[in-house]
Amino acid sequence: MDKLGSNISVFDSALYSPLFTQAEMKVVWSDENLIQSWLTFETSIAKVQATLGLIPQQAVIAIEQVCSLQNIDWARLSRDTQVVGMAIKPLIDQLSEQGGETVKKYLHWGCTTQDLLDTSLAMRLKQTLIIVRTQLVALGEQLRDMAFVHKRTVMVARTNAMDALPTTWGLHVSGYLQEISRHIIRLDDMYPRVIKGMYGGAVGNLSSIGTVGLEVRKQLFLELGLTEPKGLGNASLDSIAEVIQFFALIHGTLARMANDIETMGRASIAEVREGEAGGGSSTMPHKANPRAANMIQTLSRMGWMYASAAPNLMDQHDVRSASMRVLNWSIVPEASLAVSTALERAERLFANLIVDKKQMVSNFAASRYFIMSEAVMMAAASKVGRGESYNKIKSAIAHAPKEGDLASILKQDPNVMTILTSAEIDLACDPTRYLGCNDELISETLDEFAAVVMSDIKQ
Repeated sequence: MDKLGSNISVFDSALYSPLFTQAEMKVVWSDENLIQSWLTFETSIAKVQATLGLIPQQAVIAIEQVCSLQNIDWARLSRDTQVVGMAIKPLIDQLSEQGGETVKKYLHWGCTTQDLLDTSLAMRLKQTLIIVRTQLVALGEQLRDMAFVHKRTVMVARTNAMDALPTTWGLHVSGYLQEISRHIIRLDDMYPRVIKGMYGGAVGNLSSIGTVGLEVRKQLFLELGLTEPKGLGNASLDSIAEVIQFFALIHGTLARMANDIETMGRASIAEVREGEAGGGSSTMPHKANPRAANMIQTLSRMGWMYASAAPNLMDQHDVRSASMRVLNWSIVPEASLAVSTALERAERLFANLIVDKKQMVSNFAASRYFIMSEAVMMAAASKVGRGESYNKIKSAIAHAPKEGDLASILKQDPNVMTILTSAEIDLACDPTRYLGCNDELISETLDEFAAVVMSDIKQ
């Protein structure tokens, strides 16, 4: 464990970090991966420039030899960065000292700090979006399977927090899956924009490279596997703001799921409960708190906080401004960790979720089956019209005794019994017979998800 008091963020805290970080994503945004991405940029640009005859081939070999994490003096890099304000020049200085005259002459040839910073960001966002997409698909597959298994698991549908009509848990879950599918579509659409690098020199016009600048740029981003930038983009961070706000949309879906699980898990409802171990109270032995849902809710609020801050990155002027750009050193990694950790927690939540089918049916009694009034009204409407049937059913409910369910109450009402038989009332009050196009709607959603998953991004 690090020295007590050395960590202040939940993302690097020895105590809290496991709750707020997903292992793969933490590696993506680590200092080691940051520096490695800069080293990869330097070796890649050297290869391209040598191929095009801008620097000698032997310079590539020398640059590749020195561009290793093992050659980094981290303490010195940190000290020098405090003086310069950016870590690129201190890094180049270290590597140049270790590489001899060839490295001193040709390392970082025709590049500027922003080229490395923005391209490195694109490299790590590429890794990030691949992880997030994989997680979205994995969560979607869990929801797909649950929707299919519970296609006929009848439950109370609630609107405005009140019992409304019958539905199925499968259809309800398919609503989550609809959003997951759209998130994958959004990710695939924005992916080329988000993984766009930067190579333009000091003010973006490639003046230090000359007339072959565009060919260097083209070959560089082929080498790096990133989208080649076009035109002048030094002051543009709209795609970075976009990805952070996209993460906020994912959080919206996850928060909705967590809210539902938390509410449906209350003792008075008890239709589902978290199946993961833990969540106990320090003083009440009976409690099993919904910790997965709670953490997803927390992470979602963090994600929305980052999303509200993201447009600040675009508060630029002239060709480039450093102050707002530096914000992405904090906002982007933390937003990426928050969304990935929330997705991981959601996967575990649904993998272990316990669905109580019997309790779902029992909860129709909470409304005394009054939520079947629309079904009864529609059955009566086929005989006497909607207006008359609505008024008679409503009157029967308004004058109902304090005891008894809807079917028994309607059977005691002479106005209703002139329209419907006892058997017809029983059929109309059966939740399983009032599910409309439940199966077809679920099938549509599953088919859409399958199609979305098939059209994978090009990595």
